[in-house]
Amino acid sequence: MNYPYAMEDFSQIVTNWFVSLRNPFINYIHKALPVLGLDEIEDIYSETFIAIRKNLLEGNVASGTKWKAYIFQIGYNMAVNKAKQSSRYVQVKEMTSNDDIDATDRFETYLSLQEVMEEEDNETKSQRLSILEREIKYLPEPCETILKDYYYGGFSMAEIMSEIHYQSTDSVKSMKNRCMNKLRERIKLALGLLN
Repeated sequence: MNYPYAMEDFSQIVTNWFVSLRNPFINYIHKALPVLGLDEIEDIYSETFIAIRKNLLEGNVASGTKWKAYIFQIGYNMAVNKAKQSSRYVQVKEMTSNDDIDATDRFETYLSLQEVMEEEDNETKSQRLSILEREIKYLPEPCETILKDYYYGGFSMAEIMSEIHYQSTDSVKSMKNRCMNKLRERIKLALGLLN
């Protein structure tokens, strides 16, 4: 059987991603599923890479995989399952269970914003977070509502459609994409990242 990835690729994946995604992963899961403790999230993160190795060995990873999104998606699914088993679990609003939510889009957008915001210096990071908050507020409505509801609130497109009185979820998706592109441009401009 011909696999798109060799096992040497797993070592490279671990080298490239294990350390760099650890803190963003832990922060994301902790915010999304506060019912889980930090030790549990750490365990899930390690288990995520074990699952990736297994998927590679079994030839279940497509060529051209976007590793950041793939790692987060597997880890998030594991975290949801772990949260459901917890006696502390009350209600987890799963991104993947909402009829029209594209979980991969959420992860990729979260990660792309995370990259823009990444900074070792805490003062600079704080300034960048302030810029992000400011730029979201400067977007015209319904952009602010759509982006906050979708990325922070975990609302489905149907829920947002009802809130902003649109006629279809497709029109909300289209507007969300336009709003996100505007936000990315505004952040890059504010951070001096555009030429």
